[in-house]
Amino acid sequence: MQEQETTADKSGTKVNSVVKAIGILRHLAQTQLPEGVNAIARQVGINPSSCFNILKTLASEEFVRFDKETKTYSLGVGVIDLAVSALDPDAGFQRTRPILERLAREHGVTCGLWRKQEDRLILLGTAESESFARIRFTPGNRLPMYIGAMGRCFIARAGMGEAEIDKTIASLKWASAPPLSRYLGEVRRAAVAGYAVDDGDFLQGITSVATPLISREGSITHCIAATTFKGHLDTAGLKRLGEAVKKASEKATPLLWSVR
Repeated sequence: MQEQETTADKSGTKVNSVVKAIGILRHLAQTQLPEGVNAIARQVGINPSSCFNILKTLASEEFVRFDKETKTYSLGVGVIDLAVSALDPDAGFQRTRPILERLAREHGVTCGLWRKQEDRLILLGTAESESFARIRFTPGNRLPMYIGAMGRCFIARAGMGEAEIDKTIASLKWASAPPLSRYLGEVRRAAVAGYAVDDGDFLQGITSVATPLISREGSITHCIAATTFKGHLDTAGLKRLGEAVKKASEKATPLLWSVR
């Protein structure tokens, strides 16, 4: 009996071939090594003939890569193009990358550009220093909007009362949750200084300095965060880094909004 091309469920109509292709791509994204048709078909739960035809089509569009010698498949560069567009539709990281690289180089830190997405922050890209020991983050990582130094930036502009702030920080996962009195003081200083500091509260042994990037409408759309090892900078060094991150955000903001 010929397999039907569509399957209906409560959410509407699904096209089987599309569902299968997505399943194949997700499986390849999770595998450590390239795989052959039969192995992929078995893991995804489709017959080898259908799997081969879908893989052949995906390969022609560069969504998968076919190795002629080993007869195996892996993810192709076409997936990367889509992922980059979804992650950073305005190419914000590429526009601001020279600014982040200079900041990372001059202060020996890792600098990241984060974009607000609903109630979370997503990492668009990072610039690293040339230090032997440095911190590395993976683009695409997501964090709760109110966590760490970036969270202090958001709360400084949110107009929350003390009770709401207390409830918010209590709901988050910290390495060492900051006492409310100290946290409120740090939020107030962030509002005045234009940058916020998290000195090991969110991630043990890690210090971050963050500044917000403000849209024309007055809302925070992105943050720049500079991260280093706790103790690497003294109080004066953290202040210098904070001012540098603030200047970097001032330079980066018009680059992000020049296409809008």
